[in-house]
Amino acid sequence: MKKNTSLLMHLIFALIVIIELTGRLLDYIQMEYAVKPLIMIWIAVYFLQNKQKTAFTVVVLIAFFFSWLGDNFLMFSGNNELFFFAGVGAFFFAQVTYIYIYSKFGEYGGKGFVQKNPWISIFFLAYISGMLMLLFPGMEGMMRPIIAVYALSLIAMSMMALNRSGRVGDLSFKLVFFGSLLFLLSDSMIAFNKFHSAIPLAGFLIMLTYIAAQYLIVQGLILEK
Repeated sequence: MKKNTSLLMHLIFALIVIIELTGRLLDYIQMEYAVKPLIMIWIAVYFLQNKQKTAFTVVVLIAFFFSWLGDNFLMFSGNNELFFFAGVGAFFFAQVTYIYIYSKFGEYGGKGFVQKNPWISIFFLAYISGMLMLLFPGMEGMMRPIIAVYALSLIAMSMMALNRSGRVGDLSFKLVFFGSLLFLLSDSMIAFNKFHSAIPLAGFLIMLTYIAAQYLIVQGLILEK
């Protein structure tokens, strides 16, 4: 992408993010109705303009599409609990798609970091187990299995992002992996804020980490050759 075009794209993205986060800070949800759906649209367009690998274009766009659906459903979750369930479902499919991308595609052959060091999975599983034990008392009915299944998909996504180490370039790996950790942090805050205790500036922090996560992930995928 030409430098001027890239600058213009990032200025547009900065405007979207500023409006979104300002709405969160002011607790004025209506501000994000016009801009939140644009986050993943921008991510998708930016990816198409800059990608080096064509083999995973369609499946990456599918992951972005499910993320876009999740964003839109969760935006209205305050009006109806069904929107929350729909959002979790959309992001579940986004995580499954990301898992497929990270495990299927690479630049080099051979096993990845987690495959060579399966013991590292203990830390991921310990984190998600601890979170679920903390949150389960605040959940009722079908919420428990739904959140548990989504949590497993989320932690598996981050593990597969770590597994890219040794299978792709170092910078591509780092960007995607740190993006996956921010995704994990963002969703953990959503769950903690909803099912355990209120987090100060929750909406702002959740969206800040989520936007950063998706941005780092797309930058990492762009670098994969």
